[in-house]
Amino acid sequence: MIAAGRLFSIIVWAIIINGLLIGTSFAGFFDSDEKGKSGLDFSGGYDINTVSTMSGQVVAVPHSGEKENIIVAIKSNYQTLNVCVGPRSFWEKKGIAIRLNDEISVKGSKAQGNDGQWYVLAQKLVNRTTGDQVTLRSEKGEPAWSERNRAESPAGGMMRSGGGMMRSGGGMMRSGGGMMRR
Repeated sequence: MIAAGRLFSIIVWAIIINGLLIGTSFAGFFDSDEKGKSGLDFSGGYDINTVSTMSGQVVAVPHSGEKENIIVAIKSNYQTLNVCVGPRSFWEKKGIAIRLNDEISVKGSKAQGNDGQWYVLAQKLVNRTTGDQVTLRSEKGEPAWSERNRAESPAGGMMRSGGGMMRSGGGMMRSGGGMMRR
């Protein structure tokens, strides 16, 4: 039989170890070791069930966010949205001009990050002030900068227009029941 003092010690140690294990798992869940991080997967986290179109005024021009993703902050209906437009390397080559106070319309997947902020993983972005627009993802949410899209077309399956110019990649479009190349 175990002595009462020894049993008490075993129970105390079990509670301490359990608390440490639970604390560690919660720290990872809430991303507490990386404060200010959204916890979102900017490349693969696009959820077609949360897609909507939002509009607002630019309150922060394109800038680096976490993991080298470019973020454009817009104020929409008393809410600030962080619009994720892709990795820096992609945006610098394929992005459109965006300035403070421009009116922006964005179609994309909206999600709240672990940091409490709202993010939109942009599928299509239109600068309503200048008329420029860029398609950043397919309707299924596949990024134009992904290896799969780059292999299909030199332009990455992305369309960009503005100022009378239209550039088009070799992506696939569904029409009727067949596939048609643009």
